[in-house]
Amino acid sequence: MQFTNPIERAASLANQATYDQLTGRNEGEAVICDPQMSGPQGSCTGVVFETFSNVRSLVESANELTDSGSTTYSLHVDQQNLGFALRWTAAEELAAQGSSATQFTNSQLNSLASRISALRVSALGRTVRNGGLPGSLWANGGGASADDGIAKRWGGFLNGAYGDGSKDDTTDPFNTTGVSGAEDAFDFDGSEITLGADYRLGESTVLGAMLGFSKRQVDFDSSASIVDGNIDTDGSSFIAFALWESDRFYATGSVGGQWLSYDMTRGIDIPSTNPLVAPVDIFTSSSTDSETLMGTLGGGANFNFGGFTLEPYAKAEYQKVSVDEFSEEDAGGFELSYGEQDIKSFQLAAGVKLQHVFNPSFGVIVPYARAEFRKELENDPRNISAVYSGMPAASLAAGQDFNLATDEHDDQFYVLVGGFSIVFKHGLQGFLQYQQVLDLDTFSDRVIAGGVRLEF
Repeated sequence: MQFTNPIERAASLANQATYDQLTGRNEGEAVICDPQMSGPQGSCTGVVFETFSNVRSLVESANELTDSGSTTYSLHVDQQNLGFALRWTAAEELAAQGSSATQFTNSQLNSLASRISALRVSALGRTVRNGGLPGSLWANGGGASADDGIAKRWGGFLNGAYGDGSKDDTTDPFNTTGVSGAEDAFDFDGSEITLGADYRLGESTVLGAMLGFSKRQVDFDSSASIVDGNIDTDGSSFIAFALWESDRFYATGSVGGQWLSYDMTRGIDIPSTNPLVAPVDIFTSSSTDSETLMGTLGGGANFNFGGFTLEPYAKAEYQKVSVDEFSEEDAGGFELSYGEQDIKSFQLAAGVKLQHVFNPSFGVIVPYARAEFRKELENDPRNISAVYSGMPAASLAAGQDFNLATDEHDDQFYVLVGGFSIVFKHGLQGFLQYQQVLDLDTFSDRVIAGGVRLEF
């Protein structure tokens, strides 16, 4: 039987291979479950029988549609509904774990960029108060002083952000996105808090560190894809960073890690009009963790004219995510066990920032806008390995792995940012900004962020 949907094709092959293995249809293999058995017995008991019973109903449903074998335990459904039933057994939803991990990393790197910008705006504020642009950041000498024109060595900051977005379905070969793949539609949102401190070593160098805490939720859009369920993610991160700057140029670098915990539910909804086969309407549950290594390197220059500053810049960002293997629970034989996932991203970015300085009596106001082009160099799809947990370990064979490939994601896109910073006297500073990602084929993503910083 031919299926046009890639998930249905993969699920059909995996379910058939599982059935063949359990019934000893492959040459030289023992029979674990008799095709005609009506209840658990012998070596086919517990979750093994539950898994066998599930895949048998799918195989015999296909038999009924192709007049090719036993149909006693068929679901008695048409080809479309059989395809939907097969999709419920697959777990392409797991691709969203990777999206959740990389989104949190990107948010933390955006928070880092905001932190670097805050340091430079703070220096700009001192420059303005000292009489012009450009000017010495340490016009009155070094050291921690109460004088507003002198840089203070320590700074502490607290940032917050909220973001949301959506992903289009790519599993339907007739979809309107123009992108063919194997990932479901979902909506996502999340919030995070980042706090940290930095220390100015001298006139041009700052070292700092930041901690991030995040909560995110992915909700699968059952109106756009044949899925139901969600992924709740809690995470933390640590990043150490450095900034070097002169009157005209600056360079930054960072290294850090993040740790995420996922709690996932996955819906399975399989109809049946056969009194011998009960319909299925359940949710699996599972939990796992991931670890991420990330690093950045970048730099730029500023050019001042009047009250305006134009800043071209470039940067590179790398992240490597490892998602631990795990198994689902409480699904009546539909539970799947998943292998480890490795996700890599290496992005190059080039952009320009334009800002204008206002100098009211209470401090300095700096509205800004930033446009950035990004190029992804690690956009190859990965494969999600999954097999039925109820399969005896000794019986696992090639073909039972659902082995679903994720989409090949966009290799280039744009980021637009607008916002403003305020530098008050005595070292207090705040910012508020909005970010929108553009030109992604199947994703929409936006974030609003704000924060405060205090020098002391």
